[in-house]
Amino acid sequence: MIERIDAPADPARALRDAGLEPSSWSAGPHAHFAPHNHARTKRLFVLRGAIKFNGELLTAPAGIRIPAGVAHHADAGDGGVECVEAFE
Repeated sequence: MIERIDAPADPARALRDAGLEPSSWSAGPHAHFAPHNHARTKRLFVLRGAIKFNGELLTAPAGIRIPAGVAHHADAGDGGVECVEAFE
């Protein structure tokens, strides 16, 4: 199950401080990410804009944790989205 997590003031730094390797990405308005899953748990923070994961809206600043193996899909909001994420 996807869980919401608090977004720190500097998400990339918080991920690095946790020993993880953050990567940033962005997507344009209404970009669609087809259903998929990952072999490792992912932490993701929305830095700007909005995105829906499995229909649940996340608006910056927001964070989620997606456990390994959990299927999910996503759709960027009207203004697109910028995120930073890392695998545990």
